[in-house]
Amino acid sequence: MLVNGLRRGTAVVALAAAGAVLAVWPAGADVAAGKAKFNAACAQCHDSADFEGEDLNGLRDTLRRISQGEITHKKPVRLSDQEIADLAAYMASGGK
Repeated sequence: MLVNGLRRGTAVVALAAAGAVLAVWPAGADVAAGKAKFNAACAQCHDSADFEGEDLNGLRDTLRRISQGEITHKKPVRLSDQEIADLAAYMASGGK
């Protein structure tokens, strides 16, 4: 019985971890495209490793605000919603 309980507990933890991963990597976010965009638009001044483990929603919000001119940035950056999702996924991965 204890073994069965451990299996159930392990399954619950595995499902919770899978849900956390899905929450972190939204459907449609393309990390490879984010890397390409980061290298083209951000890498001159920023290191992707500095963003590893950052809150994905927070990164997306900051990128959106920069793109809309709400946050002052060294140079204007215009990003689509897809580019924001891609960049945030790449940045949160720390460039991995």
